[in-house]
Amino acid sequence: MLYLVTSTNTRDVSSFVAAETVRVNELRAAGIIKNGWLKSDFSGAFLLLDCANDAEAAAVLNTMPMVINDATTVVLAEVIDLDSAG
Repeated sequence: MLYLVTSTNTRDVSSFVAAETVRVNELRAAGIIKNGWLKSDFSGAFLLLDCANDAEAAAVLNTMPMVINDATTVVLAEVIDLDSAG
């Protein structure tokens, strides 16, 4: 299943950027993060996750340094691509 994650930073995240980048790259290499975008004002990001279910997606998010350190909030939504929507 595909999940769109919207994150919004709630405080200064500069001390977490390096660790977050490492974790994102690990999840991309594992095929869990399919794509990602930063908000143009750097106030958060959008990630496209490929997970088996909501619980797995939430568990993945709980490994992200910015989430662990309460520096961002996340909203998770299951999505389908337009071609599959018919």
